[in-house]
Amino acid sequence: MFHTVLCDLLGIRYPIIQGAMQGAGGPRLVAAVSEAGGLGVLPTFGGSEKELRDDIELTRTLTTRPFAVNITPIGRAFTESRAAICIEMGVPIVTTGRGDPGSNVVQKLKQAGTIVLPVVPSVHHALRVEAEGADAIIASGMEAGGHVGRVSTMPLVPQVVDAVKVPVVAAGGLGDARGFMAALALGACGIQLGTRFMATVESECADWMKQRLLEIDETGTMISSLMTGKPVRAFATRILREYEAALARADSAEERARLRAHYLKELRGAPAEDRTMAAGEIAGMIHDIRTVREVIEGIIEEAAVLAGKLYRMSREEGAGPTDSAIPGRTAAMKN
Repeated sequence: MFHTVLCDLLGIRYPIIQGAMQGAGGPRLVAAVSEAGGLGVLPTFGGSEKELRDDIELTRTLTTRPFAVNITPIGRAFTESRAAICIEMGVPIVTTGRGDPGSNVVQKLKQAGTIVLPVVPSVHHALRVEAEGADAIIASGMEAGGHVGRVSTMPLVPQVVDAVKVPVVAAGGLGDARGFMAALALGACGIQLGTRFMATVESECADWMKQRLLEIDETGTMISSLMTGKPVRAFATRILREYEAALARADSAEERARLRAHYLKELRGAPAEDRTMAAGEIAGMIHDIRTVREVIEGIIEEAAVLAGKLYRMSREEGAGPTDSAIPGRTAAMKN
């Protein structure tokens, strides 16, 4: 059911990838996703080399199924050291963070026989990593939690699909069967989910984070540069709003640096209601805490129902256009 080229490439049952998430996606969650038929992904951002080694070893005790490591491009030394660990420990699959992984990390991983799926925010980045040897590309729109680009998922995915020859995975703003089906319709061969997996039994999110996910609506996240200096979508809080408002009024680099230092200090000591964490816009769609297996199997089962409904609708409306009349049809068939 919904077997795509992504399943064959990664050795997984369902074309669903868990996005890497610092503070939420440790070995327990990663193993649960892989055991349920998806691809679990360990994060590296914020962790030491020893912690990465330990996480890889622990994950291997929890599952014999494929899993991956995500390498966040936050500097050449960090990127290359994490890639070296993945190669040394025989991690079969690596995803790279949004943007340019830099330092030819894709080529180095490919030379070691690693399957590489870079996460990209634009067609430009997609073409670059394809030229470097990427096996597939994860096109992530600005609806996603964490570091984001400037293009939303709906227009980004089909443009990447049309631009490259390798399979494309859709990410950003996806959290249920409707998003899964939409991604396939856009030409993607699967989806990457982050925020939906935060609200699971196996997630390592603190209780306050899970509760926040259940409480907020579609306006409950915002993009701010406070946390890392680059645009990050996270829980909207008083501190983030005040920082962004003050930043808009700042008229010098010195003032912007001073503001960031001040609000970072306030954020670190903030009470629970003012704390934040990366989360996507689909948080407003989450109303319960499920097991990972319930999330994955629920998406697949509900997608099958939707597929049947769409098929019946197409039959009721009569014959549709031929394949050749559908823009991007050739590219979309890559799934």
